[in-house]
Amino acid sequence: MKDFLGHDSLVHLELKKNKLVDLSGCRNMIHLQELYLNENEITSLSGLKDLHRLRKLDLNTNKITRLQNLPELPSLEHLDLGANAIEKADGDIPALAIYPTLKTLVMAGNPFADALADKLKMEILLTLRNIKFVGEDPITEEDLAALKEEAKERKK
Repeated sequence: MKDFLGHDSLVHLELKKNKLVDLSGCRNMIHLQELYLNENEITSLSGLKDLHRLRKLDLNTNKITRLQNLPELPSLEHLDLGANAIEKADGDIPALAIYPTLKTLVMAGNPFADALADKLKMEILLTLRNIKFVGEDPITEEDLAALKEEAKERKK
């Protein structure tokens, strides 16, 4: 991806369906708040740097297999990683804990999420306690009560 020099004042950018393979060209967009990159061929988030104002990142339908080398995104609230190729929850969901402001996480359509089915929300909640929505499903009082019970069971 070519650098978008001269576009450092952008706050919203949509680059859907562009066959992009990396995110390195976004690193100078220091005012960016929303970035939509769905339906590309991106394999990693590692190219995102210095996007301290980014609140929403949509990477739905890409080729991400692991969540490694995650960039520091201190304002990130909404992350859509649905319909990628993430196979394991154990190392990848905990990696997202570097985003303490994350409130919404979309993971449906990944192999691990499909395998977990109805247990996906619980696995996310066990690791990311500040989440308010898993996909479009809000976290309810019942979810929080079930979370407490599940956490007790896993400690045994």
